[in-house]
Amino acid sequence: MPEPDEHELGPQIADAFQSKAHTVQGLRGSGYAREARRRVHKRRQRLTMAAAAVVVVVAIGGVWGVIGAPSPMNSSASDSSTGAAGVSEADPKGLPERPAEASGCPEQHPILTAGNHEAVPPGTGLDLDSTSPVFGLQACRYRLVEGAQMLLGSGTFNASTAQQVVDAIKVLPERNPGLPVFKCTPETARPKEAIVLRFDTTTGIREVWVGYDGCSSAGFFTGTRSYGLYAAPLKLFLRGTVRPSGGIYLDHLKGW
Repeated sequence: MPEPDEHELGPQIADAFQSKAHTVQGLRGSGYAREARRRVHKRRQRLTMAAAAVVVVVAIGGVWGVIGAPSPMNSSASDSSTGAAGVSEADPKGLPERPAEASGCPEQHPILTAGNHEAVPPGTGLDLDSTSPVFGLQACRYRLVEGAQMLLGSGTFNASTAQQVVDAIKVLPERNPGLPVFKCTPETARPKEAIVLRFDTTTGIREVWVGYDGCSSAGFFTGTRSYGLYAAPLKLFLRGTVRPSGGIYLDHLKGW
C-alpha cells in the first residue's frame, strides 16, 4: 500500500510539519535539530500506522459481510421414526433395521372380506419356524362387522419387539386348553374385530392374523399353522390403539 501524503493524513499532520520545520531551521546547527526531526518522523509513523489499521479493519469488515458469520451447529437429532397412529418405538439394542416395505396399515385389507381370522391367503403367512430375522412389525386392528369394516388402530414396533413376538408365538401349542369351547350359530361365530401382524422380512411383508373375538376359534394363524391364544405375545403389541377393549376369548384370558 502506498504511503499516504500530508493531504491524506489530514490538516493536523500538515500543521505539525510546518511548526516543526521552523524549529528545525532555527536549531539546525545544534543537537536539537536532530531531536526535532526524530520526533516529527516518529509522529508521522504513528499516524501512518493508525490510518493503515483503519483501512484493514474496513476491508475485513467488508469480507465478513460477504461471507457471513459462521452458522451455529444444529445439535438436535431425531431418535426414533414415527409410524402410524398408536405406537411407535425405536430399536434400543442396535438390532438390524431397515425401512418397512409397508408405510402403514392398509385401509382395505384381505381380512376385511376373508370371512374369519383363520383365512390367511396362501403365500402371505409368516413361517415362524424360519431362522430369518424380522426387521420390524406393524400391528393393525380391524373392525370386521359387515357393512362397517374399517381400520381401528395401528402400532409400529422395532426389530427387537418383532422378534420377541415371533419367539413368543412359535413355542405355543395349537390351542389354549384354558379357554372355553363355545357352541354358537354362524351369525355369532364371526368376530367383530381382529388384528393383523405385518412383519417386515427379507422376502417382503409376511403376516400373522390374531383372533380373540367371535366364538369359533382364537389364536395366531399363519395360513399353514395355528397357535393358541396366550397372553405372553399379546402383551408385546397390545398397546395404544391396537389394544382392544375386550373380546369373547379375551374376556376369559388373564394377563394380557
